[in-house]
Amino acid sequence: MNINKSTLNTKYKHIFFILHICMGMTSISHAKILTWKDNIPSSLSQFQNNPEQLAHLAQDKIVIYTLPATKTSLPTLKTDPNPIANFTTAAVVVPVSPSAVEKTIGNYAEYVGLYPTLKSAKILERSGNITQVKYKVSIPTPIPVLNFNEDVTFQHQLDKNSLASIVIDAPIPYGVGKIEWFRLAENKTLITLTQWGDLNHPKGFVFSKIMNAVPEAKLGIPSGTNTFILESLRKRFSANTKTTTLSAGEFPQVYLSPAQLEKVSQLSQNTQHPVSFVHLPSSVPYKHSNENLRFVTTYQYYSQSPQQLQKWTQPNAYKMLFPRQIKSIKTTALEHGSQDAEFKVSVGLGVINIPFHFKMNFNYPNATSNAFYANGGDLKYIKGTTEFNAHAKGTLLKMVTAMKIDEKAPFLIRAARSLPYHDVLPTVGGNVVFAEKIKAKN
Repeated sequence: MNINKSTLNTKYKHIFFILHICMGMTSISHAKILTWKDNIPSSLSQFQNNPEQLAHLAQDKIVIYTLPATKTSLPTLKTDPNPIANFTTAAVVVPVSPSAVEKTIGNYAEYVGLYPTLKSAKILERSGNITQVKYKVSIPTPIPVLNFNEDVTFQHQLDKNSLASIVIDAPIPYGVGKIEWFRLAENKTLITLTQWGDLNHPKGFVFSKIMNAVPEAKLGIPSGTNTFILESLRKRFSANTKTTTLSAGEFPQVYLSPAQLEKVSQLSQNTQHPVSFVHLPSSVPYKHSNENLRFVTTYQYYSQSPQQLQKWTQPNAYKMLFPRQIKSIKTTALEHGSQDAEFKVSVGLGVINIPFHFKMNFNYPNATSNAFYANGGDLKYIKGTTEFNAHAKGTLLKMVTAMKIDEKAPFLIRAARSLPYHDVLPTVGGNVVFAEKIKAKN
C-alpha cells in the first residue's frame, strides 16, 4: 500500500481519534452545577440486595451483566429526560476495607495515576457532596506528534457507599453511572459499577461517521468501559495479582455451582444480553516461550436448540455475522475433522479501512463446540473455545477467548497497543458482539 507521508499522518490521526473516543473519554467544556436526582438501579437488584451472593459469583474475576430495562433520569437530554435504559453492571472483589475504597473513590485528584491516560483532574465547582470535575485525558501513540489531549467533564454526587456521576460534556454526551462498594469482611470489599450511555447521539462529524460505519461497536462499548474502570480499581487494590499457568490446550475455568449457572442463565434470559467473566492473567505455552494472555468467558442464552446453533462453530459462518469486516474465508480440511481457515479482513472506521489477514486452526470436540487458535498471519495470539450446551429448553452459549496484539504485528494494528488494557478490552467487547450478533441472526 503506497501512501505519502501527509496521507499517512492523516490516517493515523483518524485511527487514534477513533480508538480514543470509543473508550468514551473525551470532551471539551463544562457547565454549572446541574440539578439531578440519581435513580440509577442498584447493582444488587438482581441478587436479592445481597452483596455476598454477587461476590460469590464474581470470585476472583470481574463479572459483567446487564440489568432489565428501566427508566432513568437524564436532564441533559432535553428531548427525553427520562429515557428507557439498559444499564450494564460490573463487579469485582478487592482485598481492602470499604473505607480504603471510599477514600480513593471520593478523591478525584487521585484518579490521576488510577485510570490510565488520565493526566489531570480540575475541580470546577463544588456544592456540598456534589462536585463538577474536568478531566484531561492523554493517549500516547507511536508518533509523538499524534498524542491526544482531550477533556471530559463529569458531575459527581458522593453518598454513603456510592458515587453517582452524570456526563456534562463528552462526545458521548448523555450518560450516567454509579460506583458502589459493599463490606464483605474487615479487609474485603465488593465494588460495582452500573452505567448507561446513549450511543445514538454522538457529537462530532467523525465520531458520527464511525458509529454509522461500525454499528457493532455500540454492542461492545458498555462492557469494555466497565472493564476499563474496574480493572483500574482492581490493580490499585490488588497489587500482587496471581498468574495461572495453563498446559497446552487448557483454558481457565469459571467454577459455578448449578445454582450459579442457573443464575447466569436467568440474567441472560431476562435481558437477552450476555454475562461475562474477565479472568486474571494466564500463562500460556507457545513454542518460543510462555505468553501472558487475558481470557474472557461469556455466557448467552438462546431459545433455539444446540443443533440449530451449531453452524456458528464453523469459520465460514463468521462471514454471516460480520459481512462488512470479513472479506473472504478460505478453509482447508485436515485429518481428524479439523480445518485451517484463512481470514481476510478490512475494518472500516468511517474514514479509513485497515486491512489485515490471519490464519486459524479449528477442531471440534463434538458437533456443537469448537476450539481454535491462531497459526499464522497478522494476529499471533488468539485462542478460544465455543460451546452450545442444552439448557432450560434452549441453549446456553459458553465461549472462552483471549486475544493479544504482539509487538511485531503490522504497524496499523500494533498501534492499538497504545490503548490501556489492550490485552483484554478487545476480547471483552468482541465476545459480547459475537454473542449479540448470533442472537440477531436467529
